Amino acid sequence: MNIKSYFLLVLILSTFGVWAQKANNKSYHRMEGNIGDDIEVKANFIRLFDKFEGNYQYRFKENNATTFYGKMLEMEGRLLKNDSLYLKEYGADDYSFKGIWGGDSFKGRWRIPDEDNEYMDVLLKEYYPAGSLPFDVFYLSSEEKLIENKKNGPVATLELTLVYPKNNFLQPNILDSVKHIINTSFFGDKFLQTSPEKMITGFEKEYYNKYKNSNLDLYDETSGASFNWSSSNSMSVLYNSDYMICLEYQKYAYTGGAHGMTNISYDIINLNNGKVLTYSDIFIDSSDSLLTSLLTQKMVAKYKTKNEATLKQVGFFVDEIKPNRNIYITGNGIGFKYAAYEIAPYAYGLPEVFLNFTEIKDIIKPGTPVYRLSRQKQD
Repeated sequence: MNIKSYFLLVLILSTFGVWAQKANNKSYHRMEGNIGDDIEVKANFIRLFDKFEGNYQYRFKENNATTFYGKMLEMEGRLLKNDSLYLKEYGADDYSFKGIWGGDSFKGRWRIPDEDNEYMDVLLKEYYPAGSLPFDVFYLSSEEKLIENKKNGPVATLELTLVYPKNNFLQPNILDSVKHIINTSFFGDKFLQTSPEKMITGFEKEYYNKYKNSNLDLYDETSGASFNWSSSNSMSVLYNSDYMICLEYQKYAYTGGAHGMTNISYDIINLNNGKVLTYSDIFIDSSDSLLTSLLTQKMVAKYKTKNEATLKQVGFFVDEIKPNRNIYITGNGIGFKYAAYEIAPYAYGLPEVFLNFTEIKDIIKPGTPVYRLSRQKQD
């Protein structure tokens, strides 16, 4: 090999190494493992460069028998340069997990809740058993000025985080169905469906075209009105086991005015057939009355004060919380998420209620993975 060929090969290999390293900085990880000897853990994490977000769910074991499925907890954290990973629950001041990230494993310590400086060993490894699905992560962050070369002029920003299924053991028609569901929920049912990369760049182009077409003729820098736009669409995986996946779509948009709007929606997908599991697929026909009672009781308990007994008295639009169709699933129950202004003023955000399977297992419709999951021991 001559010297010119040698340096060309080195350049190619080094370029590939940089590309591979960058590609690994955006990834999804389904993890399983243990905290100590008696707590089983399942987790879903999305890595964007040095930022980690996701959730974990724990299951206690006593005498080699599973006895309790703990609630799902949302997590966020940072990866440091020495591969140290620190994760904490949303809203918490202290980190729950401290350890070393190995690319497909995490080894470290878990802080025991409500105990000062007491920890248990934790080991999690990436694992995709039958009935689960691996994903790729595609990410875009960009901005564009309303008027090119205008200093301090209005700007639109866009951030997209797309979680997209990899090819695996699923039958091609089922995998294609899952992709179609994600395409529709993330980009819209009229968007041209091609590769993830092309869809993201196509969405970006449409967004900035709409920004300019909507504002160029109206723009007047002396009006005092804001012509800045901001949009963020992201995905996360809430559940990925037992031939079911539950995907969350969070969309934020600001196009002027007092505030932006956030919307969160879900797809629960049956991996046996690639179809969405809807409210009517999951609950028996006579379930509305019981669900209304449970949802109302929990919402009242969450928001009422000592002297206020009804939801309207604390500012809600309604006194009864009826089940909507925006539902999500975890390993131990089903949650109902309500949109801004759907049942309460904007200041209440996106109200939600979570119901454990112990409360609703008798109204789960037989014949789906949800029914089998609800029958697992949930003491």
